[in-house]
Amino acid sequence: MFLLSVGLSFLFSALCAGAAPSFTPLPLGTGATTSFADRQADDRQGGWTDQGGNDLSVMKPGTLKISGIPFAVLNDAVTGGKSCIVLGGPKRAYLPQSANVPVDNVPGAYLYLLHGAAWCPPAKEQKMTGVLFVDYADGSTSEFHVRCGRDVADWAKPDAYKNAVRVWTAYNNNTQVSLFASKFKLKGLAVKAVRLEARDSAWMVAAMTLGDDTRIAGIKKQLTLDKTYTAPALAAPLPAVRAQAVPKNIILLIGDGMGAGAVKLTSLYQHKAEGRLVMEQLPVAGYCHTVSLESNVTDSAAASTALATGVKTKNGHLGLDPDKRRLTSVAELARQQGRAVGIITSDAITGATPSGFYAHVGSRSYYSQVATFAAACGYEVLIGNANGKAWFAPKDKGGKRDDTRDVLGEMEAAGYAVIENHEAFEQAPPGRRVLGFMAKGTLDNETCLSRLTDAALARLPRNDKGFFLMVECTITDGGGHGNNPELTVRGTLQVDWAVHSAVEYARKHGETLVLVTADHETGALTSSLTDGKLAIDYATTSHTDIPVRLFAYGPGAERFAGTIDNTDVARNIATLWSLTLPPPGDVQPGPEK
Repeated sequence: MFLLSVGLSFLFSALCAGAAPSFTPLPLGTGATTSFADRQADDRQGGWTDQGGNDLSVMKPGTLKISGIPFAVLNDAVTGGKSCIVLGGPKRAYLPQSANVPVDNVPGAYLYLLHGAAWCPPAKEQKMTGVLFVDYADGSTSEFHVRCGRDVADWAKPDAYKNAVRVWTAYNNNTQVSLFASKFKLKGLAVKAVRLEARDSAWMVAAMTLGDDTRIAGIKKQLTLDKTYTAPALAAPLPAVRAQAVPKNIILLIGDGMGAGAVKLTSLYQHKAEGRLVMEQLPVAGYCHTVSLESNVTDSAAASTALATGVKTKNGHLGLDPDKRRLTSVAELARQQGRAVGIITSDAITGATPSGFYAHVGSRSYYSQVATFAAACGYEVLIGNANGKAWFAPKDKGGKRDDTRDVLGEMEAAGYAVIENHEAFEQAPPGRRVLGFMAKGTLDNETCLSRLTDAALARLPRNDKGFFLMVECTITDGGGHGNNPELTVRGTLQVDWAVHSAVEYARKHGETLVLVTADHETGALTSSLTDGKLAIDYATTSHTDIPVRLFAYGPGAERFAGTIDNTDVARNIATLWSLTLPPPGDVQPGPEK
């Protein structure tokens, strides 16, 4: 009898061991606080993290299976906009700070969350994103401290941690975003409620499931490209550089995060060989070091300041030296000489790279001050994306300024034509200065910056003293940060199309120096093409200190050959135009309150 009992017990255990784990998705129901989609940024109505298009509307509703775990993703159209849980934390204090999900006494050995966080402190600090409570039918409770860098991760980064496995990723038309699966061991009792409370960062929960123990496998994404793009080609080979010539006009094109790896990958993918981009056909080619004053790895603010003023500074500073004394950019000096100046970017016009050519602030995040400097610079063309517009208007007019100034109204009164698309820029009255906040979708395809460059080159030459034009693409940086080769290639092609416009203008009109470089490298990207198969690898999601490429064409191009420092770009421009880069000026105050 004993032997029979042991045998049956062993057989039962073996059968159980081979059984598939059981799971019960928990509909968020009345615990949901907001929608995946957000129509308007910062309207305090919610919708994911209240960042407008930087939302999770790309998340498809239905059952999403992760390592065999079914998660029930609700549909905004069905729930009336209550599909997920977003707890605002300190950065979104006006959003809910807690949520309660009723559960119908469902048992489970583990609770699985599909979630992410925003505005996280550095992972090494292990700060609490929130506290998770699981209430059982017997009246007891389990409490879990959910820490960023252990149990959850920033949704805008592809990092993964011990209990935060990266299991889902997509491009949300703003940046590459991710969700993470985490599991929490329960008492094995019937669960009657799951409660969440925010702490040090915003906490976003897309779905939750109760069930047995199982291993969560992270995504192992094979980086591939399957998009079709158009690429520019020169009408004819470019002539050699005329030594010692002086340009009347200078066009500087900057690919944000566009390292040598991005240039190589784009040429391999688009042309099936290295060295085929238009920028690579320019007769002068070299490299540019990008380190900032106190760090081998620069940010865009310090890099832009170096490129624009010829002075290295601390990361975060714009147009200021490390002691916050005012620096003067070559664009400002060109304006003082009577030349026309244009700044075009796919970023906000208040973004770090464009701002380095006109603003003077101690932090790149002082957007209100940056917009004030934009209004004062007097440049003929200032064009960026629509995200920067809010910093030109006070809160009572739908803006986000720290003060009550209507900077947009002031600029319109000063004669600026305000535009939101290519057609409006092309049709703006001759002689009027242009301020652009390009609408969503107008800066997506590979030729969008080329078209803006063409329109600028139809306006700026009306000044017979010449012009300075800076054109920047930011998409390449997003490709590096998100390890997304599609963004890397599309962004690099945006730059290459703009280079094509600049070079063909210079070929036709002469007296124009074209410079192409990057503020820094992002992603440590490498690639190779073997037997028609493209291999792509990013070593990091951050900026690096890898020198970037520098290409030049036109009078004065020989000054940019070889390997130079990013400060040499501004210094060489100053020499060519007989500009005197003045010593640092007065200390600049902090942001207005």
